[in-house]
Amino acid sequence: MAGWDHEWQEAVHRVTAAFGRLPHPVRLELEEFARGMAAHKEAMQQLVAQVDAAAHCAGCGGACCARGKYHFSAVDLLVYLAAGKPLFAPRFDNGLCPYLGEPECLIPPGYRPFNCITFNCDLIEDQLPREEVSRFYKMEQELAARYAEIRALFPGRSMDGPLL
Repeated sequence: MAGWDHEWQEAVHRVTAAFGRLPHPVRLELEEFARGMAAHKEAMQQLVAQVDAAAHCAGCGGACCARGKYHFSAVDLLVYLAAGKPLFAPRFDNGLCPYLGEPECLIPPGYRPFNCITFNCDLIEDQLPREEVSRFYKMEQELAARYAEIRALFPGRSMDGPLL
């Protein structure tokens, strides 16, 4: 656990330093991208809220959260930094996803990692009308493009992949 905390701190420091080196016009562009990404993720969350996705997740105990770990990416952190949001403290001692708190995710919906915001289990997806499922997957493709826009602001592949 101490190792994960240390790795987390190092990764946060690395991305924060890269963010701090951005020229002002690029930082403004990143801030605009971050606002758009957070709004897009919130819209995706609202779409599944139509079928009370949160209740389904609570009912199964968040099984996908128990299995999914370390999806928070450098881009997700950049969105936090650009939005001026205080960063959460992961819980590497819980044996589950380190971003899972009591009783829910430590990350607000607009800032959750790509995998977390785009995954719908069958319980949720089966209750959505077909056109809403199609709209959701179109939104997923648009979200992937938003991640690519932010990664493109940085040299090489320095902001690819998970933070840890």
